[in-house]
Formats: sequence, C-alpha cells, structure tokens
Amino acid sequence: MLRSIRVRLTLWYLSVFGVLLIAFSAYIYSIVSRDMRKRFDAAVLRSEQEMVSYFTEFAELKNAEGGAQETVKKLREGRESAAIFREGQLLASNDQDVTVAVESTKALEAVSREGKPAYVTDSKANRRLVVMPFQLSGVHYAIAVFEPLDKLESEIGQVRNGILIGLPAALILAAAGGFLMARKSLQPIVAISEQAEHINARNLNERLKVTNPDDELGRLTGVFNALLSRLDKSFGVMREFMADASHELRTPLTIVHGEAEVSLAHDHTVGEYRKSLGIISGQAKRMARIVRDMLALAHADAGEQKLRKEELYLNDLVDECCQAAQALAAPKHIHLSCESGEDVLIQGNEELLRRMVVNLVDNAIRFTPDGGSVSVKLRSEASRAHIVVADTGIGIPRESLGRVFDRFYRVQDSRMRPNGGSGLGLSIVKLAAESHQGSVEVESELDRGSTFAVSLPL
Repeated sequence: MLRSIRVRLTLWYLSVFGVLLIAFSAYIYSIVSRDMRKRFDAAVLRSEQEMVSYFTEFAELKNAEGGAQETVKKLREGRESAAIFREGQLLASNDQDVTVAVESTKALEAVSREGKPAYVTDSKANRRLVVMPFQLSGVHYAIAVFEPLDKLESEIGQVRNGILIGLPAALILAAAGGFLMARKSLQPIVAISEQAEHINARNLNERLKVTNPDDELGRLTGVFNALLSRLDKSFGVMREFMADASHELRTPLTIVHGEAEVSLAHDHTVGEYRKSLGIISGQAKRMARIVRDMLALAHADAGEQKLRKEELYLNDLVDECCQAAQALAAPKHIHLSCESGEDVLIQGNEELLRRMVVNLVDNAIRFTPDGGSVSVKLRSEASRAHIVVADTGIGIPRESLGRVFDRFYRVQDSRMRPNGGSGLGLSIVKLAAESHQGSVEVESELDRGSTFAVSLPL
C-alpha cells in the first residue's frame, strides 16, 4: 500500500497538517483557558468590590464587627465562602475553610506586603481563594472569598472536549481531502504513464499530449517527448545504418560468391584462377575495411573509444600519408602537393589521425578527374593545428554538405558508385577529429572542387 505515491503523499500531508493542527489547538486551548481563568478572577474581584461597598455602608451606620457579619451573611446567600479581616485579625466569616485557607497560604502577609490582591488555588477542594486589601478610615482591611471552580472547570472541559472531538474529525477530513488532492494532482502522471505504455519501437513517432506546457508536468512531458524524438532519430539512424551496411556488404559478397561459383564450375587456367582469386581478395579487403570502420564507429557510439595518446609530429604524419597516396594519384595523372611546414608537436592517437588524413586524401583523389590536382597543407597558429585538403574534383551539391559526414551517405550515388567508396570514410574523419577535441568543416562547389579543413588543439 505504501508503494502508492498517492498514499505516501496523503500520509505526509496528514502528518504535517496533524502536527500543525495539534499545535494550533493546544495554543488556542491554552489561550482560551487562561482567558477564562482571568475572567473568573475578575468576576470574583468584582464581587469583592461589591462586598467592600456593602461593608462600608454598614460600617458607617454601625460598628465594623456588625457590618462584617452582615456582609458575610448576605454573601452566604450567593453560596460563596467569605471572610473579612482587620489588621490581620478575623472579623467575620461564613465558612471555617476560608479562614483556614487564608492562614495556611499566608495570603494576608502577601497582600499586606505587595498591596494588591492575592490569588491562590486549592486543588484539593477545587476552589479559588482571592484576597483583596482595602482601607476604611485609615484602617487596613482584607476580604477573602473562596469561589468554587466547578463551573469554570466544566466550561474549560467543554472547550477541551470540543477540541478533542473536533481534532480527529478534522484529521479524517484532511486525510480524505489530501487523498483526493493527491489523486487529482497525479492524474496527469497516470495519463502520461498510460500513453507511454503504448509507445514501443514500432510507433516511436507518437508523442505524449501536453495539456499545459508551462507547468512542471508540462515541462516533464516536453522532456519525455524530446527523449522520444531522440530515440526515434537514433532508431531511424540504426535502421538506415543496418540497411546501408547490408547493402554495402551484399555487393562484395555477391562478387565473391559469383567468382567462387565460376571457378568451381569448370576447369580454368592458372591465370584465370589467379584473376578470380585477385577479385576475391580485393572484395575481401573491401569488406574488412567496411567492418573495421563499422566497429570503430560502434565503439565510439557506445563510449568505448579509448584512445592511447602520445606525443607525435603531425607534419611527419602528413608527409607519410601524402607519400603513400602518390600511388593512387599517379595512375590518374593527378598532381598531389603537400606542404607540411615546420614541426608541429601534438598529443594524439597516431593510428586514428593517420586514418583521418588518409581518408581525406583518398577521397580527394577518388573524386578528382584525371589530370586534376590535390593539395594538402598543414599550418599551426596559436594553440591549434589546421589540416586543409583541397581538390579540383566534381564537388558536392550545396544541399548535401550537411550530410557528407553521415554514415553510408554518398552524394549523387550514380556518379560516385564507380569510385568504390563505402560511405564511411568521412564518418571516420569526423570521429577522429572530435575524439581529439577538434572539428572538421567542408566547403565545395559543383565541378570546381571541395575543401576539407580539420582543426585540432595542440
């Protein structure tokens, strides 16, 4: 049951509300009971003031003793216990208990010392003793009244019982209201959960409904929809990647299978067998290159691309790549120039950087017509090194510039298929650059050539 967020929210709400309600009720009870007791003492004090007036009238007509007796006798009719003292001596009393209480509590001494009424509670008898001093003709008197607390305690008890009865009722109502409020608040989340349950790999194009995009749940739904968009895009790229990979591998596999079938079907000369094996070997190398590039990209996507970096001279690496590429440029009579400049020391992975430069130069030669030119320049400035590979080839359409680094993407497939590219070379170039916290950019114009610029931090 506690696994439900609604129940937990209700319990938390009830706990906080209950503590606050109990504290508030205790505070109100203490204020009300204190005020009732003050009102009770004030009422007793007013009664004593009336007794003083009554006593004063009798004392002026008769002697003080007679006035005191008449005063306490009249007070007895109101069912109050009272006593009158003069200079600390008892003049008259209608109840022995009040006299004993005054003497035992030493209330007269407190009154004479402080000059103001004294209040004492007798918990055993459940009565309140109030002693008030006054003067008459220069003589000090004191009136003591013993008032029962039954009525006061009954009224305070009613207040206490009302709180004790109302408190559980309020908590029950608060629990019901809290549960309904939690249920209402979580209803959008339940709706989101129900919608999300129906989304799988086949319908990632669906999105959750956003009721209010400005509140917290609306922002959560927006974030979830953005996640679905990224997943949909990733699944699309993966499906496209798998389809392109299958297509790329199917062609060399078909060639290998066909050559093997032809070679096994009839007897051939040694030269014919060598020719078939050469074709099979070339296609096997092509498949190996495709698989190697796919594996490198897959490791990078999974975050498993661990580079072993070391200090190396980038200018030497560029020179070596250009020398190796001369063998590709010579048959097409392409002029390949290389300007590596002075020493450029860099911290990087030699194998990945070499593949980056080789792929750029190889692409430039592959897509440059016979008799064209390819230039490779290395320059350094401030804290970065720049490798620029330019050619006079067929160029790239403007609408394709943003996708040339996508995997298996090839511009104008009918023109580039004969060149034998797999569509992964520039993806490796981008991976190498970004793995070294660098970047790669491209500029191109149809039938006039392309320029690839790689920027690496030194």
